Amino acid sequence: MSIGTIQAEERGSRVTQKELANRLNLSRSMVAEIERGNRRLPKDVAPKAVKTLDSGFYAMEIAAEFTGGSWVTKLNNVDLHRSAVKEKSLEELDEAIVRLRGMSFVNKTIDKTELKALLLELLDVIVATSHLVAVVCKEYSISWVGLWREHRQKLKQRGYLKGE
Repeated sequence: MSIGTIQAEERGSRVTQKELANRLNLSRSMVAEIERGNRRLPKDVAPKAVKTLDSGFYAMEIAAEFTGGSWVTKLNNVDLHRSAVKEKSLEELDEAIVRLRGMSFVNKTIDKTELKALLLELLDVIVATSHLVAVVCKEYSISWVGLWREHRQKLKQRGYLKGE
């Protein structure tokens, strides 16, 4: 999917193109062009756009595009009902746990094929659980941005992040 497609989906009937444009200090035609895929969302506007739409799928798509595809993108050929995503998350977690328990990191000499298989399993977990969080946030009107803010604060309180 594209940022524009997800932007249009997540904007839905909650916010008009004109209202979104005003909040992002863009023209309505620019918002329309982004949604049609004819223009790219300016990088400097992306943080405000994420806060404004407060959508996990939108935030993930922006991160994926601005990192050259090295983050989760919204899956568009799967059942995104919360129950289905929960079950898929459990399945991916189980598979990753089995593979992770079987991997030893004591020595640096690790079979790279096995290591890569583990890493791909872990990415499957990230994709599935990111979708679960995004779906649940959307369906239960929980702020994606607020949730990440709380999580970051928890990391700071535990001493995992300094400064900031």
